[in-house]
Amino acid sequence: MPEHKNDSRRAYANAPVNQRTAPREVAKPPPVHASLKARAQKARQRQLLGPSISDLLARRTSGAPRQHEKLHPGVIAATVCAVAAASALVLIRTGAGLALAAALAALGGASWLWQHRSQRAASETMPMPAGPPPFEPEALRRIDEAFEATAAIVTGPLLAALVSLKAAAVRMALALNGVQADDGFTLDDRMYVIESIRRYIPDTLSAYLQVPTAQRPVPGAGEGKSANDLLQGQLALLQSELEQREQRLHGSAVEALRRQQRFLQSKATRG
Repeated sequence: MPEHKNDSRRAYANAPVNQRTAPREVAKPPPVHASLKARAQKARQRQLLGPSISDLLARRTSGAPRQHEKLHPGVIAATVCAVAAASALVLIRTGAGLALAAALAALGGASWLWQHRSQRAASETMPMPAGPPPFEPEALRRIDEAFEATAAIVTGPLLAALVSLKAAAVRMALALNGVQADDGFTLDDRMYVIESIRRYIPDTLSAYLQVPTAQRPVPGAGEGKSANDLLQGQLALLQSELEQREQRLHGSAVEALRRQQRFLQSKATRG
């Protein structure tokens, strides 16, 4: 077979001779610094927790209807008397202001009396103010900080357990406002929920955060459980106890409805 010879009138190359026929290289994404990846991961983990307990309780409080403030009776009376006096000074010059001034003064006295009686009746029918909130702001701030700090460093099953415990704590914190202790939901149950928010959960998470990062997955002496294992068990225990109190609280509410049903049946007309 004769050897192929290149033609001097043609261009030969091992690659495309122009950019139109050349394959385009896929642009490589710029490298992301490890610190940025860590910050993004922490932000996603904190987002899983949702709003803080402090914000949720504040929204519940701010959403309550507020009563409109009424003007003090003295302010109303002084305003009416001032208008009456000014009108009298103008009308006295016309010779017909004495009777009108007396009428305006009587109107001012009647307005003051009506406002005074209205406020007195409102004070008699107004319910007694509620007691202090079950959670102090400092306690809510501490548990919120503990949840956020722990969510920034744990992953996998620990993060799932943390999110689940946070949800249970939020439900009980919101349900505890305005709930009175009874046979179904005792005072001990109420105190356990309050202390869980105030001490049990923050102390558990704070103790875990004090363990060095490298030592958290390492089994310890004795039982051989690591800090991660201990935290997993304690989070599960706290959630189980809160859920038991939640079931008792719901049962107490249903029992109150049953009592009302029995009362209505006892008052029903016997045909």
